[in-house]
Amino acid sequence: MIDPLRYRPVRPISRLGSILVSLIRSAYHAQRLLGREQWSFPLEGHHEDPLRMTTRESLYLGYKYYYRAMLAAEPGSGLEAYFAAQSLRPCIPVGFSADQSATLSFGGDLMTYSSIRPDTCAGLWEEMGDFFFGADIVAANLETPMDRTKPLSTTPEVMLSDMYFNGDETLLSIASGNGQYKGYDLLSVANNHSLDMGIDGLLHTLDFLQEKGIATAGAARTKSQWQDVPILERNGIRFAFLAATFSLNKEQLPAEQPWLCNHVLLNDSNPDLSPLALQAAAARANGAEMVIAMLHMGTAYQAYPGATIVQNAHRVCDEAGIDAIIAGHPHHAQPMELYDSPHTGRQHFIAYSLGDFIAYDIFKWAQLPLLLRLTVSKGQTPNGPAVLLSDIEVRPAFMHADIRHGNVKSLRLMDYFRLRNDPSLSGIDPSEKRHFQELREFFESYVCSIRQQHVFERQRNG
Repeated sequence: MIDPLRYRPVRPISRLGSILVSLIRSAYHAQRLLGREQWSFPLEGHHEDPLRMTTRESLYLGYKYYYRAMLAAEPGSGLEAYFAAQSLRPCIPVGFSADQSATLSFGGDLMTYSSIRPDTCAGLWEEMGDFFFGADIVAANLETPMDRTKPLSTTPEVMLSDMYFNGDETLLSIASGNGQYKGYDLLSVANNHSLDMGIDGLLHTLDFLQEKGIATAGAARTKSQWQDVPILERNGIRFAFLAATFSLNKEQLPAEQPWLCNHVLLNDSNPDLSPLALQAAAARANGAEMVIAMLHMGTAYQAYPGATIVQNAHRVCDEAGIDAIIAGHPHHAQPMELYDSPHTGRQHFIAYSLGDFIAYDIFKWAQLPLLLRLTVSKGQTPNGPAVLLSDIEVRPAFMHADIRHGNVKSLRLMDYFRLRNDPSLSGIDPSEKRHFQELREFFESYVCSIRQQHVFERQRNG
């Protein structure tokens, strides 16, 4: 098991980054020696919204990022046992006969980093591209504006203050498979960085993606468009996608234009979920047979989602009838579940975080993204027609970095289970081997329980 007293959550790239991280860690260590507050468990009720964050909450966020890995769930929540008991085997009614099926691939966060460049990412997709882009619908979270009227703005190596992102066409091309695959069918644009380039930046992003033929969820130019969520049909099955974000960092929407970005306080206790219920109902009325919510929610840099997050995800299923939630914001993988709702009488799939996807953050857990593929089938049961989740497949990927002289020289998404099955870890240098072994311990201790091993059997035996 990971020893939180010895484990260092981040791995700096440059000499300057190492110095800054050492100074930050020394400051937290001095706090400990002085008897100041330390955290062994997640901070209860932590909403992680910068607009409302107290000094104590900011210190806690830095503590679990730079200083101590937050491995435990909230005391008394029972979440460790709850997630360990999840089998992730969809419940298929007896006598169900499928007539049609469609596959959907989901990735986590697409972000701006200076290391995401054509020269570093030429081989990025060699091992994972066929699997990810081979689905009927491919989707992810675009965690940056794409405003071509403004310069590229990337994530700093060491995050010490407010950050404002802006991507460009090169970033999207790399994230879309370097021109070797079909790219994305849909992207969520509702996240805490949606307004980094202002309202105009968000509208420019919608224009940019429309030009690329990519559908968007989570933002709208007009009030009528807000209710008209995208519906994509594949193999005779109609899928609706809605998206929302718990925070817009320190930015705010104009009071008279709340539809510009779907802002729902998903990290707070007892949030108003009526916007999601209204959108889901409208999607059903427009012929959607399965409704998927891509929700930016959760608390970052901790192994388990908070109890409030789990409760709110369940409420979204109960009150809005969402079939599947693909959530994100923690920037690293967290457990998944199949939730049997007593309100809907149905089973709902929830992925709390797939992690960073095309990014390279110095936080170690962020370098093990999950690539998710869902199979949805349409057919007949003894009680009538049904559209249901029939299969779940997850492929972890190791974001391998070739780092030399304080610079990232190349990035590759490597098949986790290929490496897992190779005792020599051939093809990667010693420092990356140690890093992979740490990630393996994290994944197999906190993300994938014994009861979920079947989800990965095809990769492990393949």
